Amino acid sequence: MNIRTVFNIIILDFIALLIVFGSFVLTNKRNKGIKTYDVPLNKFEPFTKYNILKKSNIDFKIQNDLPKIEAASAFYPFTANLVQNIYSKESYSKDLFNIVSTNEAFYDVINGKTDIAIVTGPSDEQKELINNSNKELIFELIYEEPLVVFVNRDNKINNLNIEQIQDIYNNNSLSWNTYQLEENNGSQTCFESIVKDNIIMNNHYEIKTMPEIIDEVAKNKNGIGYAFGSYYTKMHINNNTKLINVNNKGPNQTDYPLLFPVYMVYKIDNNNINIQKIAKWLQTNEGQDFIESIK
Repeated sequence: MNIRTVFNIIILDFIALLIVFGSFVLTNKRNKGIKTYDVPLNKFEPFTKYNILKKSNIDFKIQNDLPKIEAASAFYPFTANLVQNIYSKESYSKDLFNIVSTNEAFYDVINGKTDIAIVTGPSDEQKELINNSNKELIFELIYEEPLVVFVNRDNKINNLNIEQIQDIYNNNSLSWNTYQLEENNGSQTCFESIVKDNIIMNNHYEIKTMPEIIDEVAKNKNGIGYAFGSYYTKMHINNNTKLINVNNKGPNQTDYPLLFPVYMVYKIDNNNINIQKIAKWLQTNEGQDFIESIK
């Protein structure tokens, strides 16, 4: 093999290496910053060593007869923070706090399986359930949660007004693929108060869970969906989607147009006096400051 041949082989190998390296760089550039993962629920489990909950030096504490609490999934981090900071560690047990669906939370508080439910307002079907139960429920407003609207991160749109969102969902514009959750889901109930007449067509999809709706929009360049802000930012991360403003307002602004009440719900005849103690404390200055620090 002469020197010229060896030189040619070296040049060809070098070119091949450049092609491989270039492909690697382009692939990584294309995928740079893309991450999809669920934050493990044990990260929000109260009184565990490695949880990510806030530790606050508040004066209010419940030492005994701890009420059982169920939280709809989007409000699990908020409620976990509440439980860890106001419940006595010595009296706490894991069965006192659970994550459930909004529907299940209403059933359980009515039927006495839980003392407190942390949820949004009821759907029409859930209102009927409450009325038919002959149980009087108290709805204590805790704070307002943003319902965020998101699109695929390659979408150039960064803002939509309410009328545009209504038009996209109600008319199934061919330029969009719309996603929504099933009825009686808390975020779906809130969304229905904005978009009421949607007809499911070929480019509209009903999804069962918030992680799925986020991931489906992440895969679809024309996708649009929604979720509660706390779920989108704290529990299921997929930054192949992006939040958009609504009416030129972001979800952290006090005048964001898609803010919905989150309630502490309990039966008026529940004889655990600590329930009303919690409700009253949440309205105090200390309680309000604490809510702002964890929501």
